[in-house]
Amino acid sequence: MKAMRLGVWISILGLISCGKPTEDIKIVVDTDIIKYTALIQVTDAQTGNPAPANASIAVVGENAANIYEISGKKDIKLVQGMVTIGLHPNITPTSQNPITTTVEITASGYTAQRKNITFTSAVRQQTVPIGISRVGNTAPPIVIPPPPVYQDVSLNFTGRCPNRPDVEIRPSVYVSFRKAGTNESFKYLGYMDKGNITTNLLAVGETYNFQIVYGGESYTVSQKIDQTSYNLTIDMTAACNF
Repeated sequence: MKAMRLGVWISILGLISCGKPTEDIKIVVDTDIIKYTALIQVTDAQTGNPAPANASIAVVGENAANIYEISGKKDIKLVQGMVTIGLHPNITPTSQNPITTTVEITASGYTAQRKNITFTSAVRQQTVPIGISRVGNTAPPIVIPPPPVYQDVSLNFTGRCPNRPDVEIRPSVYVSFRKAGTNESFKYLGYMDKGNITTNLLAVGETYNFQIVYGGESYTVSQKIDQTSYNLTIDMTAACNF
């Protein structure tokens, strides 16, 4: 499907200290373009595991034309069961006129599932869990208990373009986490605003993998938690095409 580029905000930092006028210039890419978003998390309803690799998502209904992947693409696909969608920047819901769209999840061997997602003026970020069941499986969905809480930890993520050392990305995206060295599914950690997030879901002494899904790609970085603040760098190749 043809992608429509919504663009990114780019600013120039670190102007000349000496030498050539272009020395030490930093291009900063701000991904906070789509303001009303929803993180869709598709899992096997009975096991809680991520949706199978063959699972696909389609946006249907009267407002489908106004829905984009968070990077600005119209090519919306699941990555390890996750994708973030949102409204075109020129479309704004109001208290009198919320905007509802429908997503349909299909996967070989599973019963298709549809779910309505409503964007309102009061809620800019939301998570939408969708469980799908194997054909013929009538067992009730698994109930996953909430994670334990700990002291607050602040994480400051900076996105990196591997081939562009002059580019820095400030990601405004949803982030997931799991304990490193395990086969656990990634769990929702929160929404980072321009790279910043504070959370109480990380235990001191544990090492975690942090994951973001952006532009149809998954990116991860790991960190052991033994203090209350970290600066982390994460590759974000999909944000480097501008």
